[in-house]
Amino acid sequence: MNVRTSQINYLNPTLIGLAASMLLTALVVIGSRNLEHFDSALFGYTVASVVAFGAIFFRYALWLQRPATRVYFKRGIQLFFQRRKFAANTVDSSKTLAKNLVGQRFIFKRGTMRWLMHFLIMWGCLSAAAVTFPLVFGWVHFNLEGEMGYRTYLFGFPLTVLNGRSVMAWIVFHALDFSALMVIAGCAIAIQRRLRDRGAIAVQQFLLDFVPHLLLIAISVSGLMLTASSLWFDGYMYSFIALSHQAVVIMTIFFLPFGKFFHIIQRPASVGVELYQSRSKEMEQAACPRCDTKFAAQMWVDDLKGVVTELGFDYTLEDGTMLQDYCPRCKRIMRGLAYSGLPNKAEPVFYGTRAGEE
Repeated sequence: MNVRTSQINYLNPTLIGLAASMLLTALVVIGSRNLEHFDSALFGYTVASVVAFGAIFFRYALWLQRPATRVYFKRGIQLFFQRRKFAANTVDSSKTLAKNLVGQRFIFKRGTMRWLMHFLIMWGCLSAAAVTFPLVFGWVHFNLEGEMGYRTYLFGFPLTVLNGRSVMAWIVFHALDFSALMVIAGCAIAIQRRLRDRGAIAVQQFLLDFVPHLLLIAISVSGLMLTASSLWFDGYMYSFIALSHQAVVIMTIFFLPFGKFFHIIQRPASVGVELYQSRSKEMEQAACPRCDTKFAAQMWVDDLKGVVTELGFDYTLEDGTMLQDYCPRCKRIMRGLAYSGLPNKAEPVFYGTRAGEE
């Protein structure tokens, strides 16, 4: 459902976005110990991240202005923080997170390859972000300690020493390469499906469905080229590859708040939706005025009536009830009865004349 433009408030989302950007800037300064551990070569990444971070909060605040989204979000928070059921809500929400977000089980029902595609892209991107952003912001850095050891620092605090020749160090230093391979494999599956699946072909758009995957592939391939250049080609064309990689990454970061990638930010809100649906079964149930069947929670029906009213629709019937008060079966019967009574109230008209007239 689309909210009318006149109902959209841009002031609060703008202020929220600016506040988010300023907060991230402050965290960069503090986490890098007043920019002491900040790498100036990564300045472009940082600026893009700060701008995109504010844009994400701006877009999310706009998204929450939609009546249905706002109601689900509000109810999800209210139900989660219920005192008597806080522990049970925490357990249920954790299960939902593990099943739908971590394991992507909701996609597994649609097909194994489709699940593998989402799983590889999601975890490839998340693992890359978990490595990249702390390094870019100066929150994590390494110092050579001894002949073969690297001391890890987090927010300026010393942690463990990694042996430069150990398997763990090799995995840590090549984590982005593993992420790149996962993303390339996932995007290859996605593009193959987009080129062959008739259902996807019928509704797909190049900007929304192909560009995100092409950007991810470009980032992954150029990142792997950086590794290959430094390991096997003595740094050949490293500067050019690094600048190209940086340009593509910045484009993708700017694309994140307003493109298809934004659904990654939206998806965690489904935890509140599922909590609302599961707790609805324990609430007072609404009874259909026509057949007295209990079909949904009264809170859900009341929220639905509030949403459709806010959107400018009036479903009030002659007896004062609303169409949303009736169960699905009675709605179909009432619609059929209404259609069957139409010929008795007015004769059908064809091309501007009554039936039988010439």
